Amino acid sequence: MSTYIHKTERRLRVRSEFILNHPEQVAELIEQLNEIDAVLGVTHKRYAGSVAIVFDHNEIDADSLLETVESHGWLRSQQRSAFVENAVKNGSKTLVKGVAMMALKRAIGPTVVRALAFA
Repeated sequence: MSTYIHKTERRLRVRSEFILNHPEQVAELIEQLNEIDAVLGVTHKRYAGSVAIVFDHNEIDADSLLETVESHGWLRSQQRSAFVENAVKNGSKTLVKGVAMMALKRAIGPTVVRALAFA
């Protein structure tokens, strides 16, 4: 999941892998945000990995709130794990195809396999 940020004059929405995977830490910051008078409401969609913060733009701006959530790790992503996961998945597909071709060659012969591959 890539990090998504949407800012308007009165609302900040953040969707990220961190929010999805660390609900306890997110809930702690939401409690702190709700104590700020300028924050009018916070909506946490746990299974979507999303938090929307509605605020009074005369007292606080979206960039200040964004700095706060960023300092708590909400914008961190786990790109490395996604890279490894994709590499393993692609490697597994290649391995399975290779094993299937070897088994087919042994079962019906290499000439027939070549003919089927180019058909």
